[in-house]
Amino acid sequence: MKRNLLSMIIALLVFVTGYSQEKQEPITKKTKNNKEVVVSNGNLTKQQAAELRKKHANHLAKSPINKNFYLSKSERKAAGIPPNKYMEQQYLLKMDPNTGRPSAENLQIIRQQLEKERALAAQNRIPGDAVGNAWIERGPNNVGGRTRAIMYDPVVGGNAVVAGGVSGGLWKNADITSTGVWTRVSTFPEHVNVQNITVDPNNSSIWYVGTGETYVGGDVNGNGAWKTTDAGATWTQIYGGGTTTTTQSNSFNLEVTGSTNPALNRGYGTVVATAFGPALTNMTYPLALMDDATAPITDACEAVVGTPYTNKIVLIRRGSCSFESKVVKAQNAGARAVIIMNNVPGGPVGMAEDAAETATIPCVMISMEDGDLLEANFTGNATLRPTGVGEFTGKVVSGIQLINDIVIKNNGGNSDIYMAVSDGLYSNARANNLFGTGSYGLYKSTNGGTTWTALTLPVAPSGNRTCPNDIEISTNGDIWVSSRDSWTFGDGGGKVFRSQNNGTSFQQVYSVTANGGGSRVELEPSISDQNTMYILSELNQADAAAPTIEVQLLRSVNATAASPTFTAMALPAGNETRETTYGFTGQQAFYDLMIECDPTNPEILYVGGIDLYRSANAKTGATVTWTAISDWTANVHSDQHALTFKPGSPNTGLFGNDGGVYYGSSLSTVGNAVARNNGFNVTQFVGVAVQPNGVTGAAGDFFVAGAQDNGSQYYSGSTTAATSTTGASAGVNGTFEVQGGDGGKPVFSQDSDKYYITNYVYNNTIRFRTIGSATTRTLNGLVAADQDMGLFYPAMTLDNTNDILYSDFTGGTPVSYQVRRYTSIKSGTVTRTNLNYPTLLNSYPTAIIPGKVTPTTLYIGTMNSRLLKLTSANTVTAANSTNGVGWSNISGPSFVGSISDIEFGANDNQIFVTMYNYGVNNIWYTPNGGTNWYRIEGDLPDLPVNSILQNPLNSAELMIGTDLGVWYTNTFNPAGSADQALAWRQSYNGMSSVSVVDLDLQANLPAAPTAYNVYAATYGRGVFSGPLTNTILSVDENDVVAKTIAVYPTVNNGNVTISADKSYGKTTLELFDITGKIVYTNTIELDANSDEVNFGTLSAGNYILKMSGADFKTTKRLIIQ
Repeated sequence: MKRNLLSMIIALLVFVTGYSQEKQEPITKKTKNNKEVVVSNGNLTKQQAAELRKKHANHLAKSPINKNFYLSKSERKAAGIPPNKYMEQQYLLKMDPNTGRPSAENLQIIRQQLEKERALAAQNRIPGDAVGNAWIERGPNNVGGRTRAIMYDPVVGGNAVVAGGVSGGLWKNADITSTGVWTRVSTFPEHVNVQNITVDPNNSSIWYVGTGETYVGGDVNGNGAWKTTDAGATWTQIYGGGTTTTTQSNSFNLEVTGSTNPALNRGYGTVVATAFGPALTNMTYPLALMDDATAPITDACEAVVGTPYTNKIVLIRRGSCSFESKVVKAQNAGARAVIIMNNVPGGPVGMAEDAAETATIPCVMISMEDGDLLEANFTGNATLRPTGVGEFTGKVVSGIQLINDIVIKNNGGNSDIYMAVSDGLYSNARANNLFGTGSYGLYKSTNGGTTWTALTLPVAPSGNRTCPNDIEISTNGDIWVSSRDSWTFGDGGGKVFRSQNNGTSFQQVYSVTANGGGSRVELEPSISDQNTMYILSELNQADAAAPTIEVQLLRSVNATAASPTFTAMALPAGNETRETTYGFTGQQAFYDLMIECDPTNPEILYVGGIDLYRSANAKTGATVTWTAISDWTANVHSDQHALTFKPGSPNTGLFGNDGGVYYGSSLSTVGNAVARNNGFNVTQFVGVAVQPNGVTGAAGDFFVAGAQDNGSQYYSGSTTAATSTTGASAGVNGTFEVQGGDGGKPVFSQDSDKYYITNYVYNNTIRFRTIGSATTRTLNGLVAADQDMGLFYPAMTLDNTNDILYSDFTGGTPVSYQVRRYTSIKSGTVTRTNLNYPTLLNSYPTAIIPGKVTPTTLYIGTMNSRLLKLTSANTVTAANSTNGVGWSNISGPSFVGSISDIEFGANDNQIFVTMYNYGVNNIWYTPNGGTNWYRIEGDLPDLPVNSILQNPLNSAELMIGTDLGVWYTNTFNPAGSADQALAWRQSYNGMSSVSVVDLDLQANLPAAPTAYNVYAATYGRGVFSGPLTNTILSVDENDVVAKTIAVYPTVNNGNVTISADKSYGKTTLELFDITGKIVYTNTIELDANSDEVNFGTLSAGNYILKMSGADFKTTKRLIIQ
């Protein structure tokens, strides 16, 4: 019997729960500034590092993600895997080698610390290091990003709009009907992931924001619920987020009794095969060890003669053949059940089905360690038992991070708040990395979010708790709640509940049963007709091997009845094969599933999946008819998530989708919606590449950035063509999409040749363009052997000198880890050569770069901690490469993690290496080509480091791109021969706590440059840039503050006194809040006389006062209460 592959991903649903003693708290330490920071587990001995590398390798080897990279859309849908493969790749790269998962919860702790520590004086000059040297936002101002939360501003009214980016904070637009510019709500943290926003019906100035996106695995974890009482001027986190703990929950489906070795008579942690075979039932039979007579004899990869395992439970070693084929061979030999013994260290893992096999007996997996013990002594009986209520196996991260919905009911003048809290699964690398397992459910507050009470929903059929998804308040006051399958238990979805007593109790009024039953359910009551209710549901697929329509739409015209009835409605037909085959959601119902009803007419209904559809006879039509009002190939971006109507104008509204915000002045008109993304800078970039200035025939700035969901965006001074030769202007610019789909990591020529290269996922389309030309050339071949190779976004680098492009080109069966060389890329006649050496290159290349002085030498960083060097990479043949010619391993003996970047100092001997991971030393340096490696992480908190650069004008200054913005240090010693305890500071002015995925230098000349800019690509806030210099402030600020200028009291009510021990003359005062926004300016005569300064009415919090005169600048930290 075939089952939904989601069960394989949630294969941790196993049984008699027990908690281990493992509890992981963030590691902290004090810095020289007495600042406590979360730090990594970086100072390891060589032996400890070797052991941790093995552990890391095991986590990588066991991860189902390695198999999921190449799943088809139908296979991914059946497994419940989000379409966002980039985040699966990031999960692997950023996992803590100790735990096997990223410790993303660290970021919230570090963010809170940073907000308290932003008064350090700027002493060197990289962008963002001081309030007068802020990062410059570059856009794009015509491309948005995934948006699920939109509303018309209830205080401003008219056409003013508020919207939230899934990974880009909160934004306002004063007039959505025009092409006016969005502005970021600077008082709302720009890193917070906005899922939903709602307004208090009793006070339009009170808004609530829910964070964290349940539907995409680990793409967007949130940090609870936030509240404003002044229409967005200030914000407070009211529930969730904060610090977390991790505990291990173990369940036992297997118990051994009667063994001749008493130590083996106990329970064993297991993972049950739910992707194939029948459900597990109670059974006890003798243990037996598989022997298929062909070495290795215990792996059941060969048929067994006869039925030697009749009425036995058979131990089988995991091996090269599929799990289900092993079970089938055992069942054909008479077995009652199978126990798979893992063949790599660590716990059991989920088991996938084999479409060519049909298992009819149950199967569980145990760890390699337990398997070794039982294989050595397989006497006695084995008892298997099914899962019980509340039982599961997995590592559980505590806390509330994912808010599916927040709604508010006006209950006789009191605002009753209802909040749907979800559990989460960080991607799908290991289904036992769970978030909020103990806290998901439905919550209520009657006092503005000060306190919350958990409400009781009917349990799932398994007896486990129900995970709420959507909350709606009908016009008669009934509270409706829908469910989705929980990540922890994999069930409970497809249900609709109603409360008629303000949440005191809920009754189930409907269960979706079509095509395998419902999973995620969205509700939509008609505001104008309390008897009309619509249900839109994702379906689980009864046969995952042959998926069909995945979505169901139902209506009720007696929703207020004691037992309302629901009938199925016709679906929009769609205009693509994926829509006609699977429904208008195109195999993505768990991701893009939107429904809204006209607030004045119950007949008019809108649904969204890939595109947008409208019906004018939804309530009464015997055959409901639909009109497609958008088409992703023409006018509106694909993947619809939200719709909101303009108050008082129900035919006018806003859509939120993967492309940002769209405005429809006439929703009933086909093709009416237009993009409104001017300045809505929430684009999720994964890489940026910049051409040097000073190139003849290409004035201005030319750069290109690859964006998730939004292609490769080209900055050239034109938004309509790739032929511009004027270049982007200073500040925010629009872009032109030179390559569609998911934009990968680009490269730009660094000489006078004026070309750039973009890459679609898996190296499927690598395109070469020259500045000013609309013509493209494809560098990779079009045959199957040239497609679907490498990571989702492969590492890629350019050797300008030798006219060569290199990219990660891992793939094939069996997998070959390799780099592809593209030679003569400018000529049009490209030669392609695959370079591998299995002895050393045995994991994905994650960073590649040619030597700075000797570009014929290639440096390759891998996912499994190795830094490799290949000499004569420009000419070595594929055969010689495979035989090891030119290859060497220059890794540091204490390297642990996945290498994110490799950069050079003054020459090829000075090498910097950074790691993606949590829980490791993230920054390494060698002054002698890899002979000795030194830690230079210093007091940097424990967070992923994605990129590194050295300031060419000041070798003591380094900058890094992290998951919390750009950080810098200015005390690095390139000649150092020991670990350096560097002090790292966040370069936050103009851009702070956003994920910076890539940094690139722009020289002012292709040769012998004398000045530089640095460009930062962010995942959720577009591109930023700024200049590098070798100067420092004209006066040592710390000395000025300490010795000559006094500002007091530090903690004040907005009134301070400023004095100096000498005359500085006319002095400009600028007061900045923690986001870098100027909130006060004035000019005083600064001398020995005291000046009383009143900053006016300001919110309580931390501020920085900047004072600048003719020959000095200084800052002072203030706290206003």
